[in-house]
Amino acid sequence: MARKTTRDGSDKRIRVVFAELGEAETAPAIALYSLNDQGKPTQKLAQAKEGVLPISPERLEGRVAVGPDVDDLADLNADRIIVYRAEQVATVWGRDGLILPKARWENLWPLFRCVSGRVRKCRPWWWDLVAKVTTVATSGVKLSRTTGLQVQAASQIALASGVSGIRNFPWHCLPVCDGIVEIYERQCCCIRVYVPDLLDKLRGILERIPIPWPPEPDPDPWPGLIPGPDPLPFTRAAGRRPLQQRPEAKATGTIAEAYDPALAPPERLYEAYLDLQRLPTAEAQRYALERPWLHPFFCHCSSSMVGEVPIQPGGNFDFCYPRRLVPFRCWLTYAYRVRQYIGGSWVTVYDGVAAGAWFAAGEDADIRVTDPRALQCGDPSGNPPANEGNPFVMLEHVTGAGTHHFNFPSQTGVSQVAALDINDGLYTTYYAPDCPWAEQLGLRLWVSPELNGTVAYYRMSVMPVDLSGSPSGPPVVLEDAVTWSRFVFVGGEWIVQGDSLGPVAQGGESRLFRVPYWAGGMNWLSGQYHQIWNTAAFGNGRYILVIELFDAAGARIKPNGAAGPGTGKPFQFRRWTSETVTANVPFADCAHVFWIDKTLPSGDIVDLRKNGVPNTEECQFMTGPGTDQFSIGYRAYHVNGVSNSNSFMYSHSISWQRGLNGPVGTLAPAVSATTDAGETGPPAQSGSASFNAMLGPNTRCTFSVHLAVYAKHWNGGGRISGYDYHESASFALEQGP
Repeated sequence: MARKTTRDGSDKRIRVVFAELGEAETAPAIALYSLNDQGKPTQKLAQAKEGVLPISPERLEGRVAVGPDVDDLADLNADRIIVYRAEQVATVWGRDGLILPKARWENLWPLFRCVSGRVRKCRPWWWDLVAKVTTVATSGVKLSRTTGLQVQAASQIALASGVSGIRNFPWHCLPVCDGIVEIYERQCCCIRVYVPDLLDKLRGILERIPIPWPPEPDPDPWPGLIPGPDPLPFTRAAGRRPLQQRPEAKATGTIAEAYDPALAPPERLYEAYLDLQRLPTAEAQRYALERPWLHPFFCHCSSSMVGEVPIQPGGNFDFCYPRRLVPFRCWLTYAYRVRQYIGGSWVTVYDGVAAGAWFAAGEDADIRVTDPRALQCGDPSGNPPANEGNPFVMLEHVTGAGTHHFNFPSQTGVSQVAALDINDGLYTTYYAPDCPWAEQLGLRLWVSPELNGTVAYYRMSVMPVDLSGSPSGPPVVLEDAVTWSRFVFVGGEWIVQGDSLGPVAQGGESRLFRVPYWAGGMNWLSGQYHQIWNTAAFGNGRYILVIELFDAAGARIKPNGAAGPGTGKPFQFRRWTSETVTANVPFADCAHVFWIDKTLPSGDIVDLRKNGVPNTEECQFMTGPGTDQFSIGYRAYHVNGVSNSNSFMYSHSISWQRGLNGPVGTLAPAVSATTDAGETGPPAQSGSASFNAMLGPNTRCTFSVHLAVYAKHWNGGGRISGYDYHESASFALEQGP
């Protein structure tokens, strides 16, 4: 078909020519846009197809621009468009076409560079060990925060400095969430390496805080434990200035005051420093060129911040940004800063730019934060529980991440479980078996991200359950308001904002809660709960917790093929069957059994005894030879539990103290510390201590005796110490005939 032309023979389309475009190269996808008075694109006028913009030059007016073909005009900034005045170019474009030099059309590629990585808070295993050793060495005095930082700093010194074998010891790392990662790009161009200069720059990084070497004559924090020479050739042997003389340190010159853990340089810089010293010049040059993360130290470089992004669940982050082609013999590297919202303000807990921690393009950044202020994820892994590969919903944990409750029978119907065993609904904790639930329970769901658009709302209900596994009372909907916090970018900065999840009414259903997906800019903070079950409003006993799901219209939905009410959808309900294994629940809801108990343990110091003889008088003054024995008659128990020998009492202890701030001793319980003592019948008698042992250098003194009865009760995050029982009694001892 012949082209249409105007009377003067000009084409009604605009031919596009990409100068110097190679035969094997593909032209960028471009479009023509109109601009407003502020120079911002307002409308896409035409898309280039097969080298032609299908628009007549005669139609153009005002200012126009050529740029990448995008759907969202907000993606076009001034750096990505070429601006023209229509009256100046219309005739030329109609006659010769739009000719774009290579230097201009290269910028029109909708190219994106992407970086990714993970952020973890890491501690070498010996930090806690050294702190404990120091505590013992200081006669039981608890370490101050400053002293603790000194110990931690000294530990990091040993690691980063390469003390013999210590770098091979394990670190304990946990994901960091609830923060913002700033991404910095550095483009470095070079063709050769001058090794002495590179070594000087690495030395400057490694000599700088936060890897100080303790100045003489500070003692070795591990005397005789970790032998070895000075690991860095530029420390004491080179006449390095003591820490207190360096300008970064404060006047007192302590490690803690000069130590900024956010600046910790990567260990691989130290490794490279050692390697480069050993290699011949040619090999050292090749070594440096093959490691792009070293390029910023010897190439001609330019750097800039290219963006920032919230940390995702599990401590991961991903970021993509438009980027023109990288020139020949140039490389990109990336560094990161991490800041968290702590105590109402933003705190930088990691500064890879200042520390020289650059990562090569395409390299997953493993960011290890050593700042003790850094907050780890409330939901550490960010990964789904074990499953069969289908999208699913389940109760992931209760209050504490990792609290995988599975001690109850399988579900046999809608809101129905099999007959209960004697301890079903209890939880085996790190401190005791068969612990009851109490106080406020944070209920955290796992909802697969693929269900966004399928599962819109959830509802949780609680009802008492009998020993057959059937509900024995009406359901009570957990309807306390739920608000989740998330990061929002407002006015050029990230702020924390709360969003309500419910309760809401939808489609005839009430008391529903919106599922918070990590999508569409909803950058939720970690460690938040889908509901809080306040057990104070419920009596002691066993309950079924039931989860129901609804679509965006408020209609009840269920897994495909599941028994019970609702429309089938492609997902599963799952529940824990062990600490690491989950199973499919083929019903329209998902039921869990909890044994709730809010009764405190009981205790009583019934009498005080000399040589086993009970005395119940209010005021007691005991006199006798040093060999006489002191003990007490007491009770310690809990009225509820699995059995008499397995109650909800965790343990009990008996101690005495002499005078005012005197020494403390113990009396052995009458039975095992975890067994009820004296609940019925005569009170139990404790172990004894001699008058000599209790009086010490004194011939007479006042004493107090203490009975502590500890509860098993558990809220998913820890033992509830507020349920413990304590009682004290006073008396006096005198050594005499």
